[in-house]
Amino acid sequence: MAASADTIWRVPVFLPYLQPPLTDEAVASAEKQIGYKLPTDYLDLLKKQNGGYIRFSLPGSVHDSIAGIGSNYPSLTEFDLEEGQEYVTFPLQGLVPFDGDGHWHLCLDYRQDSATPAVTFVSIESDQQSVISISFADYLAMLQLDVADEYVLEAVQDIEEVKSQLSSALSVKFDPPDLWAQGYPVHRARVGTKNAPNWIWISPNLVPRGFVRPDDPRYEQLKDLMPGNAARFPELPAGSYILSSTDKVRSKVIDACTRFQHIVRPLREYVNGI
Repeated sequence: MAASADTIWRVPVFLPYLQPPLTDEAVASAEKQIGYKLPTDYLDLLKKQNGGYIRFSLPGSVHDSIAGIGSNYPSLTEFDLEEGQEYVTFPLQGLVPFDGDGHWHLCLDYRQDSATPAVTFVSIESDQQSVISISFADYLAMLQLDVADEYVLEAVQDIEEVKSQLSSALSVKFDPPDLWAQGYPVHRARVGTKNAPNWIWISPNLVPRGFVRPDDPRYEQLKDLMPGNAARFPELPAGSYILSSTDKVRSKVIDACTRFQHIVRPLREYVNGI
């Protein structure tokens, strides 16, 4: 599956990172501020969703989000690389970060071509830079949907029954589901000892469209912004859950599910192009 405006954004949307719907006026203002025209492919993404976490990954990188245009963090226009110039031996002028944490940045790079920017990774901390792709379109083509270690439990009617079955078969106890981290319940159980743990995770495919954590300062403003549910992987059958585990216990977990006559298949088999 290729990364595109229809496939790239992670579900549920982390609402604090979402900017207001993109307008022509906002684009014109952003381009004036940064001093360059933004790539059409970049703007196509923001027209679908104006910033947020992505479900694709860039091999060898911790890159996981794309900044939108607006006043919320992270913003494509709210950056300042000037203070980092004293720490690196290459010019930062002409770089427009769209992800990063201050120590590193993934940037639109206009330094060699002011019309068609490359995508470049820069590390302020280690004084390094490397060209990722010659254009934003080529960067999109490099992104990968990493589902190699995830499996699908089809047609789950009662997740508590599934947990009970696995608890019995594997002598484990599931923790109370965690909703804080991802905005949907993640059911986790430890296999093995406390000093040498392995883990099982089960989570639903159908989740809230968007989420904000209750301790966020804008919680009341954002909590009802995107009502309803959406599928993390639209390709999966209704009632599906995502199953993953650490490597050492994966075969045991899958065997246990099979013994209870659950349909378990690799997630990659459901996703086109994987």
